[in-house]
Amino acid sequence: MLEVVDHRIVNKECREVPAEPPGRHGHHHHTEEDDRDPEHARWHLAVLNTLKDVDVVVAFHMGPTMVRALEALGKRVLLGVYASDAEELIEALRQHDL
Repeated sequence: MLEVVDHRIVNKECREVPAEPPGRHGHHHHTEEDDRDPEHARWHLAVLNTLKDVDVVVAFHMGPTMVRALEALGKRVLLGVYASDAEELIEALRQHDL
């Protein structure tokens, strides 16, 4: 987690999701059927709880159920963002007027 103020990183924090990812979680295509699996639902709830105090979630890819859940909680979700370092991430935020 990065805390960014005026396009500068003022705090960094590593957070762990307090749950095991579903056995088939990883590089796969999300479908609504996947997201209805109880194991997957528990993972989503743990992720949402871990991100409860953030304003913006930046990811390269995310399933539609998770995107809708984050947006329903008032989070801004930026997808398709690949950043190899913090400076590239700051630039991506700047491009989205954040």
